[in-house]
Amino acid sequence: MRTRQRTRSRPPEPVEDGAGAALAASAEVALDLPKLQRNTLNEAVYQQLKQALMTGRIAPGSTMTIRSLAASFGVSLMPVREALRRLLAEHVLVLQPNRSVALPVITRERFREITRIRTSLEGLAAEEATAHLTRADIDRLDALNQAIERPGASRSPEYLINNREFHFIVYRNSGMPTLLSIIESLWVQIGPLLTIQQRIYSKAPDQAQLHHRRALKAFRRRDGAQARAAIVADIQDAAEIIAEHL
Repeated sequence: MRTRQRTRSRPPEPVEDGAGAALAASAEVALDLPKLQRNTLNEAVYQQLKQALMTGRIAPGSTMTIRSLAASFGVSLMPVREALRRLLAEHVLVLQPNRSVALPVITRERFREITRIRTSLEGLAAEEATAHLTRADIDRLDALNQAIERPGASRSPEYLINNREFHFIVYRNSGMPTLLSIIESLWVQIGPLLTIQQRIYSKAPDQAQLHHRRALKAFRRRDGAQARAAIVADIQDAAEIIAEHL
């Protein structure tokens, strides 16, 4: 008599309920964390290099290597390489034949062109920001300007840092992120030249920042047109000093 063979049926595949799907998703996020941290480091190095350029800490014509910058930042070569790649793509830096990178020397003609663009864009940003600046923002601007006007301030590295922060508190409050990004890219290009203005001021008696003071009054009165005029005049006066020495 034949015996019927039993076929062993496969157990049904487990069906993921909502909790199981959430657990799987959280596992994927955890696996991605190291990559996120690496990207954050890349961005940090990139932003610090931009800040150094905008505050004149790197002189026009200076050359840099990946190794020297990595040592300065205390990081590996990879985030520095990525930051330099981005700045090269943005035409902020140029590649040298020996594979180092350099900050190009800006001609007087190019500087004047950038200045004309800056007055249009930064004037607009100041006008737009006037309605959005809070009392705390204006107090911070006032404190920064007092630091800029302090006796001997123009001989300190903090001078350009405070000046940059003054302007970008205003521009960030414009509520126009695309405009802010364009202004930043222009400052990265002309920032190294601001040391010329600082050097001239350091040889002269300490001066009041009249245009900054005019801007502060305009911000308090919510007068956008006057705020625009003050920022434009500030850029133009500094540009005249710089252009004479290019």
